[in-house]
Amino acid sequence: MTENNYRLEKEYTVPFEIFREGYTEFQKKYVFPQANVTALAFIILAGVFVFAVVQDNSQYFAYLLIMVCLAMAVRQWYNPRKLRNNLFDAFRTMEETVYKIGVGDGFVDISTVSEGNVENSVDEEQAEDEEEPEEEPLPEKSRIPIDESFSLLEYDRFFLIFSGKTVFYIIPKKDFSENELEILRNLKQS
Repeated sequence: MTENNYRLEKEYTVPFEIFREGYTEFQKKYVFPQANVTALAFIILAGVFVFAVVQDNSQYFAYLLIMVCLAMAVRQWYNPRKLRNNLFDAFRTMEETVYKIGVGDGFVDISTVSEGNVENSVDEEQAEDEEEPEEEPLPEKSRIPIDESFSLLEYDRFFLIFSGKTVFYIIPKKDFSENELEILRNLKQS
């Protein structure tokens, strides 16, 4: 199918506030449940070792295992939040990036049209001496088949498009007309 057969083709940007909301919703759906279950398992395991210490307080290895289990539980709770903050910091440099969505029969294409302004911390004198760095090519278009691994969630200000549990795209509603939003909503039925 060629690009001319799209039912919808539109360029858009993702403001930081919408990215933050979208990524937080993604974490609530796929990251936090697994992290919380794993943290709970480590806490239960620590409880088992506490019970062993209560029975026989000469079990010094159990004290070490209690501390390791509690540390792993805290790690499971902390790592998704740290990753989110690091991702937010990185996204701020790419906030002006322009994306393009194309909706065809049985697939959605998402591509990067232009990069956002990334600041360089190079002195002007040093910049004059060096040649202009080559621009990196834009990432290739991502084609998301509308199949059993595809899901679309609608929120007040954006859509989340999922391909499996690890790949997601945030599509803000602000750049789309009501007819275009209806095409996106109907992806669930495709």
